[in-house]
Amino acid sequence: MSAIPTSRTNPAPAIRLRSPGQIVAAVPYLVGFHPCESVVAVGLGSQAPQVCLTMRVDLPPPDCSGELAQLIAAHLQNAGSGGVFLVVFSEGPGEPPCPDLVEAIQESSRALGIEVKDALWVRGGRWRSYRCQTPACCPPEGTPVEPDEVSELAAASAWLGDVVHASREDLERSLRPVGLFVRASLDRTFEWVSRQLIAELSERGWNAVAAGSRALLRAAVESRAEVSLELKAAEVARLALGLADVAVRDDALMWVGTDLEHAAESLWVELVRKATPPYDAPPATLLAVHAYLRGNGAYARIALDRALASDPDYSFAVLLTEGLDRGVPPKALRAALALSAEAA
Repeated sequence: MSAIPTSRTNPAPAIRLRSPGQIVAAVPYLVGFHPCESVVAVGLGSQAPQVCLTMRVDLPPPDCSGELAQLIAAHLQNAGSGGVFLVVFSEGPGEPPCPDLVEAIQESSRALGIEVKDALWVRGGRWRSYRCQTPACCPPEGTPVEPDEVSELAAASAWLGDVVHASREDLERSLRPVGLFVRASLDRTFEWVSRQLIAELSERGWNAVAAGSRALLRAAVESRAEVSLELKAAEVARLALGLADVAVRDDALMWVGTDLEHAAESLWVELVRKATPPYDAPPATLLAVHAYLRGNGAYARIALDRALASDPDYSFAVLLTEGLDRGVPPKALRAALALSAEAA
C-alpha cells in the first residue's frame, strides 16, 4: 500500500506499508497531526492498493455511532475505496475502546462493498487489533510502534516539506493571524499598496495588472522552491491583492501536483497569516485545495474555516466546504478543475 502518492516531476519514493505498526505510524503523516480521541479511516482505492482518502473524526457519543459509521462509509464509497483500515486513538477506559463504533463502521462499510482490512486501536503509543486475540501477535499490553517504522515516513515527509503537527490545535495555530503590532504595520502597508494598485489599474488597465500579478506570484513560488525567505510587507500586500482577482487566483492552482506544489503551499500559509482581511480568504482557499486534492480533509477543513471566518461569503470556500460535507472525492475536484482550466 502506498502511503504518500505524489505526482511531482521528481517524486519521492512510494512508501510501502506492510504491517499494522506501519499503518499506525503513517496516520499522523496522512492527516498532518497526531490525532487523539479520534477514529481514522484510511481508504484504499478499489483499482490499486493506494491511499485514496484519509478521514479523521472525533470520537462520538455512543448514541451517535450508527450515524457516524454511515457517514464514514459513504465518504469511503464516494472516494472509490475498495478497502479500509480503521484506527481508533483513545486514552479513555475500555478494552478495547468504542467497540460499538468500530463494529458499526465495519457493518456500514461491508454493506457498501468495502472490505475492512483491519481495525486497530492505539493507547499510550501502543497498538492492538480489535480482531486478533493471539497474545503472540497482539500482547495484552499492546505493541509499540518501532522507530524504523517511522523513519522512512519521516524521511519522505521531510523530502516533501510536510510538517506533522503535535495536535489539531497546533495545526490550527499554524494558520493564525500575526500579532496585533505586526498586524497594524501590515494593514498600513496594505492601504499604501492598494492605492498604488488602483492608480496602476487606471493607467495600464485590468489585463496588464493581472499579468503583473501572475508574474509576481510565479516569481515568489519559484524563489521559495530554492530558499524560503520571509516576505516583505509590501510583497505580502501586492501578492494578496493580486489573488483577489478570481482569474489570477484560479491560475494559481497550476502548481497543484507539480514539483512547485509545496513551495506554493508555503507561500499560501504566509499570506494567510499576514494578509489584511478579507484578502487572506483566497490564499486560505488555495491552501485548502492543495490539502483536499491529496486527501487531507482535516487540513482542508481548517484552511476553509479560516477563509470563511475572514469572508463568510467567499464563494470558492463555500463551494469547497459543501464538497467536503458531501464527501466529494478529491478525484472529482481534480477533474472539475481540469475542465475549468480547459474552458479558460
